[in-house]
Amino acid sequence: MSTLYPGKHNPTKHDDDARPRAGTIIWGVLAIVIGMLVLAGELTGLVLDPVLVVMVLLVGTGVALIIGGILSMNRRN
Repeated sequence: MSTLYPGKHNPTKHDDDARPRAGTIIWGVLAIVIGMLVLAGELTGLVLDPVLVVMVLLVGTGVALIIGGILSMNRRN
């Protein structure tokens, strides 16, 4: 709570909360990619090694989360 504006939230804090978090976007994209791979496999008969697909998706997700965290940290400073 702010002593300058009793009963109101800090306006600068509200601006940061309005942005979507990088982790939410990255996990959403991961879910869409998995769904599209499953759909492509069913429609085209595409055969993929599931272990290799999971490894590539997890590495890509981890790298994206680290980059998103670094960018978010730099934006706050």
